[in-house]
Amino acid sequence: MNEQLPTLLIVLIFLEAFEIYWQKGRSTHQYIGSLLALYRRNIFLFIAYHPSFYFVLFCMMALENYSFGAFFLAALKCLDVVFKLLLLDRLANEKHLGAYAPLVQTNQPFPWAMKLTPLVLYPTLFYLVFA
Repeated sequence: MNEQLPTLLIVLIFLEAFEIYWQKGRSTHQYIGSLLALYRRNIFLFIAYHPSFYFVLFCMMALENYSFGAFFLAALKCLDVVFKLLLLDRLANEKHLGAYAPLVQTNQPFPWAMKLTPLVLYPTLFYLVFA
C-alpha cells in the first residue's frame, strides 16, 4: 500500500467537506440558489470552488495511476461539475429546463444523506482506486 495514501485521503475528505460547506441549503431551492449565486458572480470562481476535482487529477499524475478506476473517478467528478454548470446556465439564461424542471420547481427539504453522499462516495472510490 502507498504510504502517502492516508494523507491524500484526509486531504480529499477535507476538500469534499469544503464543497459541502459552500453548497448550502436546507431545501432544493436554497441549494440551487447558493450554486446560482456563485455562478452569476463568476463562472471561473464556480469551477475553482471544486478543488477535489483538481486534487483527483493531481493524484493521478503524482502517483502515476492511469487505470480505468482513476479515469472513472476523474470522469465522475467532472460530470458532477458539468451537470451543475449546464443546469445553472439554463437557470441563469431562463431557458427551458426540460426533464430537470421538477427538480428545480420543488421546494422539498434537502436530505442530509443526499448532501453527505459525496463525502462517503468519493473518498471510498479514491481509496479503492489508489490503494
